[in-house]
Amino acid sequence: MIARVCARTAIALALTLPGAAAAQESLPVEIGGLLRAGARAHSDSGIGAQGFQLFESRLKVSGSVGLVFDYKFVTRYDASRDAFRIHDAVVTMPLMPEFRITFGMFKPNFSHEAVVSRADITFVNRSQAVTAIKPGRQIGVEAGGEALEGRFSYGAGLYNGNGRDVTNDDDNYMFTGRVQFNSIGTIAFYDEFVAQAGVSFGYSTDTSASLGTGIVTGDRSAAPRITSDFAGERLLWGADMELSYRGLTLSGEYLRADFDLDASLGGAGPSETEAYGGYAQFGYRPWGLIEGVVRYDGFRPALGADREFMVFGVNMYPDGYARFGVQYATALGDSPNAPTLSDGQFMFLAQVDF
Repeated sequence: MIARVCARTAIALALTLPGAAAAQESLPVEIGGLLRAGARAHSDSGIGAQGFQLFESRLKVSGSVGLVFDYKFVTRYDASRDAFRIHDAVVTMPLMPEFRITFGMFKPNFSHEAVVSRADITFVNRSQAVTAIKPGRQIGVEAGGEALEGRFSYGAGLYNGNGRDVTNDDDNYMFTGRVQFNSIGTIAFYDEFVAQAGVSFGYSTDTSASLGTGIVTGDRSAAPRITSDFAGERLLWGADMELSYRGLTLSGEYLRADFDLDASLGGAGPSETEAYGGYAQFGYRPWGLIEGVVRYDGFRPALGADREFMVFGVNMYPDGYARFGVQYATALGDSPNAPTLSDGQFMFLAQVDF
């Protein structure tokens, strides 16, 4: 991680501000990117494409204007649409370490694994519960900060609740919040014992909200009005923890979504339902360059059978830029396949992050 930060700093460009020649003030601009590619193989040909795939391709421009604000703009290539789209567009006013305000389109501060950059997640994809329950990128405003020398952090935001759409549905909004405590702060001393814990909360009243992948599986015609255009109230909450000592890491997270559906729309099924699940994982990194991980990944969708998997993986970090990984997933019992996991699935990852 330190090598990556240093590398990004080294490629930062200094562009002179127009009209500020006398003061010789500069506008630092940092160019970065993420490329994730690999291969996928599984025994069930009906759950998705196999073979070589482009998992992620992003280009980022970020920087700061004096002490006034920081900015970040990220564009992402969407392989399914064969087009580029805006991924993040963020302006942050760092008023003080304990308080900052962020505007734009970005990830709400909800769930530990969800807020971690995709470049730094342990496996190729996030867990089932995080993929299904976390709010997608939203347009809104968030306040947050750090205290106790980085040991305590928080964030709370107000968003449209409709993802990337500029307008919101019927003047309804989404609220999210998260607090986290780390026993040593933001600097990772790998020879010390570190304990970290966090809790997350979200609430939204919706008339046509898009829900996460995997909330409903199987026969959608039997869904209790849980569709891609959800109408009703959502209550989201979760808790997470991580314990680490030198090369050993034990972590887990639980997330739940309670849905109170709009009864005025009619339709079959109950007026209330829920989805919940989580993961528990163990990792060991004995030499710094190689990491072995194992994860239990379970999820109960709002409609469909429970899905439980064990996922085994090995990650290799040859330098501060690159990462190579391979993982194998096996279903527990009669668990059906999930959107991102299947029984007997192999996945290979090659990643460059700069």
